[in-house]
Amino acid sequence: MEGTPQIPFFAVEIDDGVAVCTLDKPPANTLDEDLYGALDALVAAVDLDDAVRAVVLASAHERIFVAGADVKRMAESGFRPGAAARRVERAQATFGRLERCRKPTVACIAGHALGGGCELALCCDLRVMAEGEARIGLPEVTLGFLPGGGATQRLPALVGRGRATELLMLGTRLSGREAEAIGLVNRACATPAETAETARALAARLAELPSSSLRLVKRCIRDGAYGDVPRGLAVEREAVVEAMGEPAAREGIAAFLERRPPRFREEAW
Repeated sequence: MEGTPQIPFFAVEIDDGVAVCTLDKPPANTLDEDLYGALDALVAAVDLDDAVRAVVLASAHERIFVAGADVKRMAESGFRPGAAARRVERAQATFGRLERCRKPTVACIAGHALGGGCELALCCDLRVMAEGEARIGLPEVTLGFLPGGGATQRLPALVGRGRATELLMLGTRLSGREAEAIGLVNRACATPAETAETARALAARLAELPSSSLRLVKRCIRDGAYGDVPRGLAVEREAVVEAMGEPAAREGIAAFLERRPPRFREEAW
């Protein structure tokens, strides 16, 4: 990116005001400290670059947009309250920076966007998703915990409380067409190639509009949609820490790593 340092894991191409930022962090674009740092650097860079008027976030991996947190690492250290709190604070801070990006952002979702990948997409202004095998959703409850990157606040504002409650409590995974039907994504496209083309076209349209007006629209939507954002995020953070201390989280994560169904029915309410 002209005038800015190289961003780890991202290839950035700028054409006529649109920065297409393609993430390549093998094997699955997993969210961890390194990727959070890269996302922070990317947002700072595009905000400062006058050549950038709109941003597309895409993946170099056909089957995965962005994977969630490293479940194995969570099993090793994530059950301690301090570790869980730090992990949630890091995710919330980075996703908050992406949401506050001064330039309009479009998520190009050609592969799975589950857990943290869905939360990242929620922080973009627009979302375009491929049909076919790709799925989007927040399946954390099926592992015994809950999203901690702001989804409990952003999802209800986007799709309504009823739909959000169903998605969060059942961990439902939606196809592109199903996600479009409830407003979780703005466009569902037939193929990954069409998804990329549509995302770039939307970004190009945004790049032609007054940046000052778009910036103010973003601010109004962000600050008005969620109500008391800091309080809501604090509640989410406290809930994640509490959930990680429950037996259900240990069972759910163990089952995931052992590739077996979790046994939750023994749990007492």
